[in-house]
Amino acid sequence: MTTGIELRKLRKLYEGHGQGAWAVDGVDMTIGAGKFITLLGPSGCGKTTTLRMIAGLEVPTSGQILRDGLDITDQPVTDRDMRMVFQDFALFPNMTVEQNVTFGLRVRRMRGRYSEAEIKKRVFQFLDLVHLADHAHKKPHQLSGGQKQRVSLARALVTDPQVVLFDEPLGSLDANLRKIMQIELIRIHRELGKTFIYVTHDQDEAMAMSNAIAVMRGGKVMQFGSPRDIYDRPANRYVASFIGHAHIVEAKVAGRDGQGLVVSLGNGEKVRLENENSAATGESVGLMLRAEDLAFGEAGPGMVSGNVADSLYRGEYIEYVVELNGGAGVVHVHARTDLPAIDQGAAVAVRVNPHKAHVLAH
Repeated sequence: MTTGIELRKLRKLYEGHGQGAWAVDGVDMTIGAGKFITLLGPSGCGKTTTLRMIAGLEVPTSGQILRDGLDITDQPVTDRDMRMVFQDFALFPNMTVEQNVTFGLRVRRMRGRYSEAEIKKRVFQFLDLVHLADHAHKKPHQLSGGQKQRVSLARALVTDPQVVLFDEPLGSLDANLRKIMQIELIRIHRELGKTFIYVTHDQDEAMAMSNAIAVMRGGKVMQFGSPRDIYDRPANRYVASFIGHAHIVEAKVAGRDGQGLVVSLGNGEKVRLENENSAATGESVGLMLRAEDLAFGEAGPGMVSGNVADSLYRGEYIEYVVELNGGAGVVHVHARTDLPAIDQGAAVAVRVNPHKAHVLAH
């Protein structure tokens, strides 16, 4: 049976330099059984400390950790039925791949759980799962970084834990290997249906793999939701700025018409938003505009105007930096590379996708 985890007002205080610092400060979160959840944020935000408290490697200052409704806050690490996958692989250098994966099962066999034949069968089952059965007799120094991480993963999974914890496991891999391992982790999660709790500072990694993401800052969860919700409807300016390539333009709610909310920029130009209901007329807001949701067009009603300040060739597209007229702000616009280039200083009109732009409270 797959396990769900609930965190209730979880806090962790580290003493030092004469005063305490809250590494984790009141985290509330429900992690559904069998889900792939990511704790995302910059260094020092509390994500790894939260993971270590779930694992039992850190003792909370206050709050509760529950598994399927049972309080495990004070439960020893060995009784939590969880396994951790680390960034540094933590493999035994003197053991073969097979011996590394077998290690945990031999400890369990001392308690009579598995026979020798069952151990061997199970080890190769999980080496097959991570595509390393042909490397069973190699030592860690004979493997690539990606292969070492797969051994570490197989070693964690072979003991059949209900919860698998990942502490920046792909951080030491190059960009191509990271993408390959992301696909592998998604596949393995889908095949096994275990609860995966993953820590990373890489937003692309979190967006690609997760059922839900907890964006953390200063020991607090700023938003917890699906990747699409966090990207399209960030709860605050921090999340909007941290996730994706967003610019926030100051605006004021002008009112509503039959098609949606109308906001006015600092230069008087107006933008209509069709999926917004939360802001009141006259309220000052931040208008979140993502580069991929903007496009150049003909000047006219509903368009915002400006001048091209710079352009950057990105291979897949050209990124134009546009300074809006009247000092209303700066936006970036992605344009196809097969379209005519726009010169620096050229006057342009920008169309805002009314379904994607989003208002943020001050």
